[in-house]
Amino acid sequence: MRDHDASSARTLGRHGPAGGSLVHQAVVHGTGRELAAAAVPYLREGLLNGDAVVAIVSPASGRLLRRRLGADASGSVEFIEAARWFGAPMPTLAACDDRAGRDWWPRGRLRLLAEPVWEGRTPLEIREWKRHEALLNVVFAGTPTMIMCAYDAAALPAHIVSDAARTHPELVDDRGPRPSDRFVDPAAFYAECNAHPLPAPPPDAARRSFGGGELPGVRGFLTAEAARLGLPADRSLPFVLAVNEVATTVISEGGGQGTVWVWSEDGELVCDVGDPVGRLEDRFLGCFPPRVQRPGDAALWAVRRLCHIVEIRSGAGGTRVRMRLKPG
Repeated sequence: MRDHDASSARTLGRHGPAGGSLVHQAVVHGTGRELAAAAVPYLREGLLNGDAVVAIVSPASGRLLRRRLGADASGSVEFIEAARWFGAPMPTLAACDDRAGRDWWPRGRLRLLAEPVWEGRTPLEIREWKRHEALLNVVFAGTPTMIMCAYDAAALPAHIVSDAARTHPELVDDRGPRPSDRFVDPAAFYAECNAHPLPAPPPDAARRSFGGGELPGVRGFLTAEAARLGLPADRSLPFVLAVNEVATTVISEGGGQGTVWVWSEDGELVCDVGDPVGRLEDRFLGCFPPRVQRPGDAALWAVRRLCHIVEIRSGAGGTRVRMRLKPG
């Protein structure tokens, strides 16, 4: 599979309107009053500056902020319910990029207050949402965007709150913003998330090897396995398309031959595509909306949008891409 220079992802000027720079902050609060003390001035400043002001928060936080802002000011803020917005990490990032490009950046600077949803997540989902927070620093670099992420220290596990200081360049409290002295390079945080190898597929996973000219047979195999494992018909095509894109890359730009495994796990359809030879150096591959500067992102960006979670491990033993798809 294709090699990329991972450092380019950290320095690439992004695709948003010219003249902007990303500000990414975390506010750790223990009460609604503490959240309002940081968020209300932040939102008011955006309204005064003519920014596109958006609050993606829980219903309770939305009610609190509307009261503190007042009817006139709150009417100019776009409120979005957090539970509806924060589905899977990469589809959420893609939705944010879509809305920013279509609705928010054309109005000037985007000023976003986000209250990520952590409750009810699996350990894998929590890790991927932490990775998402780190990715925001590179995906939206060079854009006219301000993001303030709210972390409720009274409700969240300590490790989630602690890692906010590692994924956000700035922290905010009642004294205002300050640099986070625990912030780590997003590439390093990304690599840390990949520190453990993927568990092997279960022994009863369906398996098929493939090479050049064999993709039609692989697609038929995937369609049959999706039906056997209970994936609804309207979800089967996205699953087959996602796996086909990865297998195509193995054939055209990797070792030329690979293996597909398919199984069901925790209510999700899971598929591994293994390339025993190809190696990826760019762990950000597919995390950027495809642009001229990074044309190789297009295929895996599409895969990440179609799937719940995509995991990649690559090294001397080749590359493995694991795709997870929810039934609905």
